[in-house]
Amino acid sequence: MNIFTQHTQKQGVGYLEHMVFAVGISARLFSSVVVFFLHGIFPFIDIRKELDIEATTEFLNEQNEWIEGMKSSKQATLSA
Repeated sequence: MNIFTQHTQKQGVGYLEHMVFAVGISARLFSSVVVFFLHGIFPFIDIRKELDIEATTEFLNEQNEWIEGMKSSKQATLSA
């Protein structure tokens, strides 16, 4: 099995779909980290609502539900 597709097949997604998914999560987390880092040094910099801890946690939960749904639908297809 190809090392680029072994994990993605287990998740029930294609390579490009997985890449977009993972890069999207890392971009969101990176944005939050940069804003919090800058806020720590410069407390007058506001943390936008969509990058705060609560919104980031909600985003990660939504993304996790999506990938778990992909895995479940693949398993259902294989068992049918």
